[in-house]
Amino acid sequence: MTATTLRSWLFVPGDDPRKIARGLAGEADALIFDWEDAVAAPRKGEARRLTCEAIAGAGETPAQGHGPQRWVRINALDSEAAAADFAALPATGIEGIVVPKACGPQDALRTAERLAALERGRAGTPGRLRMVLVATETAASVLALSDFRAPVPRLAGLMWGGEDLSADLGVRRNREADGSYRPVFRLARDLTLLAAAATGATAIDAVFTDVRDHAALEAECREARTMGFTAKAAIHPGQVPAIHAGLRPDDEELAWARRVLTALAGTRSGVAMLDGRMIDEPHRRLAHRLLAHAAA
Repeated sequence: MTATTLRSWLFVPGDDPRKIARGLAGEADALIFDWEDAVAAPRKGEARRLTCEAIAGAGETPAQGHGPQRWVRINALDSEAAAADFAALPATGIEGIVVPKACGPQDALRTAERLAALERGRAGTPGRLRMVLVATETAASVLALSDFRAPVPRLAGLMWGGEDLSADLGVRRNREADGSYRPVFRLARDLTLLAAAATGATAIDAVFTDVRDHAALEAECREARTMGFTAKAAIHPGQVPAIHAGLRPDDEELAWARRVLTALAGTRSGVAMLDGRMIDEPHRRLAHRLLAHAAA
């Protein structure tokens, strides 16, 4: 799978061998070995060691259908732990890194430079390692999302999250009583979606913190998909099936997509009529996108 077809991104603590093993054997499309929030400061060195051992034991980066892609969430770029994280990252066996507390394109470019240096220092394939930015964890980072207006080297995805933003704003609850996000958090979510589209990156929806309510998770995934999100982060392997079900286009959408492609295939002008409405190239792109995500 490519980053654009990865639906579920499962976080696992980098210092927990049992959860790592379960994640590697699970159904998630991408596994994020967490060296940041899930690991206490005294255990970060242990997390690096255990993660690298697990990745080495799992072999090279898996092909499609042979296990989840492997990513590592490092500590914030400006933290003392980040230098040790980059020094410990395996040169092979991972697709790239997830960067927390990222703020705008400048942090993306800084990260790209450090990944390039890592590849040069370890004889890695130039340009192979990629990054996902967690881009809404501070008020400043939310405001900086509007600066993402063109593709950024190595940027595979933009992820948003409401928990750190809640702490930055001093807000105890980021959702209303009915489960919907409060306005400022909806703004962060919307800006992430737009920034991802502007850069050609995958838009990754935030984690759903109630690991027992799979029905509500699936409903949130369906709503996120109608907005344009194609992926969602997870904090428990039991959430993965609900994410896949919620992000899959329904039968009506898939039937529409096939009819669009059939109608446009029969015209030389690139324009056709379907159900009394004009369709053209944007509808073709959308149809291909729906069918691609259904096949993921």
